[in-house]
Amino acid sequence: MYKKDKTFPAGKINARQLFLFLLTLFSQPVMSAEPLIPLSAEDVLELLKNEGLITEAQVEKVGKLAKERVTRKHQTSIEYSSRENKDTAPQSEPGVTRVPYIPQYIIDEIRGEVRMALKDDVVDDVMEQAKMESWGVPGTNPSWTKKIKFNGDMRFRYDGKRFADGNSLQYFDYNAINKAGGTAKAGLDAFLNTTEDVDRLRIRFRLGMNARVTQGVTVGMRLASGNPDDPVSTNQTLGGYGSAYDISLDRAFIRFNSFTNDYSLSLGRMPNPWLSTEMVWDEDLNFDGMAFSYYFNRDDDMFDDERQFDPFLTVGAFPLQEVQLASRDKWLFGAQTGFSYLSDNQNEFRLGLAYYYFSNISGVRNTPDSRLNDFTAPPFVQKGNTMFNIANSTTDLQEELWALAADYEEINLTVAYDMANLAPIHVVVTGDFVKNLGFDRDKMQARAGGSVDDKTNGYNLGISVGWPTVLQRGNWNAGFKYRYLERDAVVDAFTDSDFGVGGTDSKGYKLSFRYGIEENTWMQLRLISTNEIDGPPLGVMTVFADLNARF
Repeated sequence: MYKKDKTFPAGKINARQLFLFLLTLFSQPVMSAEPLIPLSAEDVLELLKNEGLITEAQVEKVGKLAKERVTRKHQTSIEYSSRENKDTAPQSEPGVTRVPYIPQYIIDEIRGEVRMALKDDVVDDVMEQAKMESWGVPGTNPSWTKKIKFNGDMRFRYDGKRFADGNSLQYFDYNAINKAGGTAKAGLDAFLNTTEDVDRLRIRFRLGMNARVTQGVTVGMRLASGNPDDPVSTNQTLGGYGSAYDISLDRAFIRFNSFTNDYSLSLGRMPNPWLSTEMVWDEDLNFDGMAFSYYFNRDDDMFDDERQFDPFLTVGAFPLQEVQLASRDKWLFGAQTGFSYLSDNQNEFRLGLAYYYFSNISGVRNTPDSRLNDFTAPPFVQKGNTMFNIANSTTDLQEELWALAADYEEINLTVAYDMANLAPIHVVVTGDFVKNLGFDRDKMQARAGGSVDDKTNGYNLGISVGWPTVLQRGNWNAGFKYRYLERDAVVDAFTDSDFGVGGTDSKGYKLSFRYGIEENTWMQLRLISTNEIDGPPLGVMTVFADLNARF
């Protein structure tokens, strides 16, 4: 039944609400052994008035309209009923008004007519509400909306760095030096900050779209904030004196999947296709090119519940830098094989063994006063890799152009074990090892001069406890990682940009804690402590405090 305190305020009932009330009233089952007593119009109106649903004026108005309609549409039936009972009908007493008895079949007919009259209006209201609230009702949304899905996230960050006393000033910003044409020409911009503490606010905004073209074909794209020249960060530092921020096309790819998901082919600018950690590939890094993955067991029977062992092979080719008028384009070629194993208790073990080959990535020194090999200098670096000056000017002794001294052929072993015995709490243990097989001491000494040490190993160990994803209020996750990454173990341009001041030649630990404060909204605290391995002194403590929201 309708309730006065939750349905219609007194004096504000309209005709449609009145009809709905009448329909509800007439349709209620009465659990009683007593015979049903037909209700007159006056009975119903009196009940509505007593409940405070309508006013006295509305009682008179609705009663008058109801009597006129019943009299007009059913005059014949009432007159017939009166004639049949004229001999037994009681005579009116002085001062008493008799209301004609309304037969049950007439009440049923009125009820049916009211329902039919309301049907179209109710359907229209429901369909309009479905469109506004995106109900799963067929026909409420255009067909293209079924094929396109949008997603995004926003992060607000406090970024604080505290540098140790005694840090060296001799950490060069090779990006600034190469852009200016030399250390002297770059001035103070030629050096990375290793002494002045940093407190800054940053944001990251990303908006993505995935469109299903047809069965097995998907197109994806994503826009992101940040410096478009930095491949490992989409952070935008606040405080640009009111200037607008850059938005870049962060992803754009087409993907083909089989019906059973036994293979996947991605073309364009795509997410990381490898099983890896941020020690080798930063989490914000995307890949330009082609990647193909094949899962050996998935083509047997897509409904096989016994498929616990899931081996795979992924291969990819990614252009790093296209060079005009030269045959030394820079490429990354990769291959990874591995598997995942899901046990009966939902514990999962994953392993990936990868080989990454960087073609034409090392620098080539120019001949005197030539610039033909300038393209061999990298367009972006962070910190740590062994560098050498490829400029060879006899007229401008201050000219410098720095490039990578080592070749890079990385072998990478990644393992992860997810223990779900305490679900929803998970304990995840990860391990990552990398070695640069492309290191050649003789080539390195010929390029960079002097003595060059073999610093080509890196490893990363971590454990996390809590919810695997923190997307609901009260979810949490805590983690610890230790990393040791020598200077030429990986290409410093693509490794983690948050560890220390980014790049390689760093060792240290990371503590993290995440907590869900609302649905799809969470906070994260991270503390990272790092020191140099064999370079000039560089100690830094980094604190990140993030507020994240996704949609």
